[in-house]
Amino acid sequence: MKPSNLLKLVPVLAVALLLPSCATNFSPELMREEITRQRGVDPLSAFELDLGRFTTLLIKSAMAGEDGELPFAGLQSLQVAVYQAPNEAGPAIDVTRIRVSGWDQIVRMHNPKRSGLVLIKPKRDSVQDLVVVGAGPNKVIYARLKGTLSKDLPGRLGDVLREGGPDEVQRVLSELGE
Repeated sequence: MKPSNLLKLVPVLAVALLLPSCATNFSPELMREEITRQRGVDPLSAFELDLGRFTTLLIKSAMAGEDGELPFAGLQSLQVAVYQAPNEAGPAIDVTRIRVSGWDQIVRMHNPKRSGLVLIKPKRDSVQDLVVVGAGPNKVIYARLKGTLSKDLPGRLGDVLREGGPDEVQRVLSELGE
């Protein structure tokens, strides 16, 4: 290959290397920032839980049934956050206003009473990364599950989000270990 052709290839390779990092980085911090951006003040209260691979493995092992079966065997890490948003009488926080890139959108909904997103990063026959965000007038719930997850999980969480809003998503997520 001629040196001039190699020089033309360098910018293309640089862009290709940067593209995977352009995906929206969902986190509790992003949710807090979005509430503050839309309401003009920080959330009134927050509960945030971030379980990495090691802690998730310990919890799954402790929850193993008598037969040794692990609930959510493919789950490798879990983030959950619940926020009380100011302005209870106002419309729901609109989580669809969050800029999303690098994710497949399964659910994107918004009305004055609630909004929500279910996003995935698929990998072959499973889901490797799943984000669910639900919001009402005074509550925002965020969860991110990583691992080898069932392809049915995003659709089921989307149904829960559409039918019950953030309160029902919180209930379902709290039952993960049951």
